Amino acid sequence: MTQPEVLIQVLDILKNSSGLICKVSAGNDVACLTTNHMAALAKMEPRLVPLVLAFRYWARLCHIDCQAEGGIPSYSFALMVIFFLQQRKEPILPVYLGHWVCFVKHNFLLLQSR
Repeated sequence: MTQPEVLIQVLDILKNSSGLICKVSAGNDVACLTTNHMAALAKMEPRLVPLVLAFRYWARLCHIDCQAEGGIPSYSFALMVIFFLQQRKEPILPVYLGHWVCFVKHNFLLLQSR
């Protein structure tokens, strides 16, 4: 079985067993870092994930969420919600995570060197 076939099989199993809408990726280091960044922001603000899911649901209803059909990439919706929460008169999320970013980058580089 080829790597793409394995990834498709994993994706199907996750979708069918959990009912989650998900994407599976391999070898995408930037995606790992951005996912960790998003997780850190979600720990700071519990309303982040429900807001992103609601926004993505709305985008699906409006048929603007399919990148292959000229729509907006799914990750962009999360970025828009984060930006909105950062730009409020009294920001709900920080614009920069400071030392946390250095910590994640350092640990990520350690994992790569193994």
